[in-house]
Amino acid sequence: MKPLRTLLAGAAVAAALAVTAAPYTAQATEAAPASTAPALAADGRLHAYYSTWYQNECQSWSTDANWGECKNNAESLWNMRYPGNLDDVWVYYNSNFGGAGRGVYNGAGLPDLRQWQFGSNGSGAGQALWHNIASHRFVNLP
Repeated sequence: MKPLRTLLAGAAVAAALAVTAAPYTAQATEAAPASTAPALAADGRLHAYYSTWYQNECQSWSTDANWGECKNNAESLWNMRYPGNLDDVWVYYNSNFGGAGRGVYNGAGLPDLRQWQFGSNGSGAGQALWHNIASHRFVNLP
């Protein structure tokens, strides 16, 4: 049981530190629903969800993509790429990898996209990720 607690604590710390740039001031958020997080094992994919806390998966991808039916609908996401080259993800405000972007490190889960915003360059700059992601690319973040 201790190794599982250590793993979960480590995953929580990694998720908190794994997103580039500081989020805007967080508003009160609901507590995580019981047993809704995806499995902790990497599966090589980026997962997007229609609801917060990784509920109602919209789609998952193993390659760069426009978000199709998930475009501007995601409320949470989890980067579960395999560790290695191109294991981080850059999400974009526009389709075809355009507009403002935001990096998400390998292994990071964002349970409520209202708490994170796009960077300061391009259309959508400063907007919350909540219902605003249209495409992504897998990258190597610093």
